Amino acid sequence: MIDPVAQIPDVPLDEALTLVRKAFDAAEITSRDINSSGVVEYYRQCERAYRMFHSGEGALHIGMSPTVDGANGNTEDVGHRRHVELFAELVESLGAQRAIEFGSGMGYNVRTLARQMPNRQFVGVDLSPHHTKAARKDAAGLKNVEFIEGNYQQLDLADESFDAVLAIETLCQTEDQRLAIAEAYRLLKPGGRMMVIDCFRNRPLDEVDETFREAALLVEKTAAVDKFAVLEPWKQMVADVGFEVAECIDRSAETARDLQRLYRLSRRFFKMSLAVKLIRRAMPALAMENAVCGLLMPYTVGHAVHGYYTITLAK
Repeated sequence: MIDPVAQIPDVPLDEALTLVRKAFDAAEITSRDINSSGVVEYYRQCERAYRMFHSGEGALHIGMSPTVDGANGNTEDVGHRRHVELFAELVESLGAQRAIEFGSGMGYNVRTLARQMPNRQFVGVDLSPHHTKAARKDAAGLKNVEFIEGNYQQLDLADESFDAVLAIETLCQTEDQRLAIAEAYRLLKPGGRMMVIDCFRNRPLDEVDETFREAALLVEKTAAVDKFAVLEPWKQMVADVGFEVAECIDRSAETARDLQRLYRLSRRFFKMSLAVKLIRRAMPALAMENAVCGLLMPYTVGHAVHGYYTITLAK
């Protein structure tokens, strides 16, 4: 069976890379070092673009859907809520009363959970003061949710004070994933669970050809990620911290609908050379580079250089 993500691109990868190189300094992008301050700046510059082209509700993650039907390019029903549904199922199965989200962004996930489960308490923590302010504003009136500005690698919260931890597309952007995983382990009660939904390298990039290596680096850097973790060593790392990998599911095919939508938006952008110049005057530089990620991710995911996974860790 052909991967539905691999069917999205309408040009060969080398042609797509040529489009990127004509519009951006690809060598400069791939050589960047990205740290936590760079991540905060990325989201500051990209908030408007995310609201316009990704999710008006403030979701910051790739959608997951069992169907591939993004032909009309609508942002509706591309699966942004699916992540929340999966975590809600985990919360229900545990009978969890208190849960925390690492990297809560503008609060979409925690806000949705708090409304859906009014008798449970939720906390969101994010490094960005801008995100935290927006999250608090959008959650006004919800009594069972709290947003904290801080680095989830080290939080001023009590040991074993949560039943469940959620981390959606955020560990990939943290400076030290081991510290973040260890902090989650500290915060969880015995028997608690952590759900990680993120993109990983399926193998080291020195094992893929040069064209896909360049594409993978461009995807990672333009998504404000220094580098995606390689899946199997990452699983060993979380085991070393003390977690058991209870479940690991490859959801890459389920991203096809949203990746198709983002690819079509990006192809439109790269086809309009004059418009690119005009848009550059109106949009921040890092927001412009989102088009690179949107264009190239169907190649890297579709050819299994990158994979999109839901991973449940048990304490």
